[in-house]
Amino acid sequence: MAKQMPAPGDVLGFPIERIGRFGACQILALDSDKQQVTVALLDWTGEQMPTLDDVADAPRFVKNFMFWNDQEIVMHLALPVPVAYCSIGNLPLRGSSESNSYGGWGFGDLIARQYVWNALPGELTQAFKASLDSDALVTAPGLLCADNDQPMQMRVRSASRFSDDAAYRISGDFNMASLRAWPLLHQVFLHAWRDDLIPFLCSAPLVTELSLLKHDQRELDFSATSLERLVIDIEGLERLVLPKSLTTLIVHGQGAVKRFGAIDDRVDALSQPAPDVRPMLTVVATQNGRWISLQATGTVPAVHGLDQLRGLLVAKVSELDLAEVIDTFPHIEYLHLFGAPGTLSGLGSLSELPKLEALWFCDLFGYSPDDFPAPAALPSLTSLSLDSLPADVAAAVRKAYKKAPQVDLTLSKPRKPEWLAENLDNPLRHWDGREGFAPALVKKVHAAYIAALRQVREAETVRVDEGAYSQRVTAAIAAFLEVIAGLNRKHGFLYTLERDEVIDAVNLLAAPLTAEARVALDPLIEEALDD
Repeated sequence: MAKQMPAPGDVLGFPIERIGRFGACQILALDSDKQQVTVALLDWTGEQMPTLDDVADAPRFVKNFMFWNDQEIVMHLALPVPVAYCSIGNLPLRGSSESNSYGGWGFGDLIARQYVWNALPGELTQAFKASLDSDALVTAPGLLCADNDQPMQMRVRSASRFSDDAAYRISGDFNMASLRAWPLLHQVFLHAWRDDLIPFLCSAPLVTELSLLKHDQRELDFSATSLERLVIDIEGLERLVLPKSLTTLIVHGQGAVKRFGAIDDRVDALSQPAPDVRPMLTVVATQNGRWISLQATGTVPAVHGLDQLRGLLVAKVSELDLAEVIDTFPHIEYLHLFGAPGTLSGLGSLSELPKLEALWFCDLFGYSPDDFPAPAALPSLTSLSLDSLPADVAAAVRKAYKKAPQVDLTLSKPRKPEWLAENLDNPLRHWDGREGFAPALVKKVHAAYIAALRQVREAETVRVDEGAYSQRVTAAIAAFLEVIAGLNRKHGFLYTLERDEVIDAVNLLAAPLTAEARVALDPLIEEALDD
């Protein structure tokens, strides 16, 4: 049976899973045309679903943790009301129902953060708030001015971020405990390991963000810290213990190589099959990552212990099989994938994600309309965003999801085969972001390849005389190689891999030519790629 439409004054109780309590909110207004309600969050939590008497005198919830000034939570939310929100009765409206805010029904994280803030020692939170606009100067022993080695002075309101590659010099006797002199400190960025890091974090509950790269540790235990966001290099890392406060984990690099069925050194290795060698990181997290969102680059990180992960974002995807995502993280609620551009396979596996609420693909291809799951295969889905996708898939998804009003659908930049040929099938596209390749250089190479490809296409449309056709295609390839050679003389970027990729690009451009015409290109290629 469908839920009854909420009415102004209705009070709803709901679970706050993260802290094991319940909360309440009140409907202030209903807009049936827009299918939305205006809701005020109430400042009440309890160990069980509230009664009307429990919340009759409850004021509105006020958000003021960290840098927030006092702010009541009043916002417009889309209908329908989630099933976890239960009506407990109706109370007279109090206060303004005006709001310029739009959001979702997930109040739990907001309440949990305020709940933790309210539980911190008063002297800490009061000093934090008092320092927000302070122009007073503060020093931390061991931090020196880079130009004169005098103690580094900073304004209190600016001393919120510590980094080991900042403008100040860090002396040999510096200890991170000195940073307690910075009442606003909440971010730490390190590019090397420090033995005093974790003891400091355990004593600094306001430090909620850490970036730790090139640490050379095999095990890290942050369980006693208050970190909410962790950026970590997992190169060589075998075991990572996370605090219960963590909500965002961003990983760089590959996990430590573990060997299963390793060969006994006393046995001739050449007579034995190769061991099973694969990167694997064991992560220890509250409820196996139930409250954590993971961000990675290129591929799904090889990890154990996060099978209840809340959400996954992977950027710069070249190739990805969605079955790998589902095998590693079978309970994610959101999945965001961004291509380089790249290709996706295994889209049917998405139906194996029972909790998937939000799906966002951008610059990803390689699948057909028949591969994309129908609305019935994704029963929990409420948000679907497809940005830069095959044009035929865009048309099919638009038609199919018109019949699913519960899904907020966004489709943009449908790509035709010509665009895919210039971008997805471009053998040089991986130069973008490669070390040693300036964006301006990549842009010039990309433009030269596209220009040659378009000239080859134009020659095909007027292909009558084979000799004239070969001349036009050869001229286009020669112009492309001339650009590559000129840029290489100036920047010196052509090594073995890059030479092979240029040859791949030439082979694509020359594919319509006869075998004889392709062989005639060899001197041009050799000259262009010659040091």
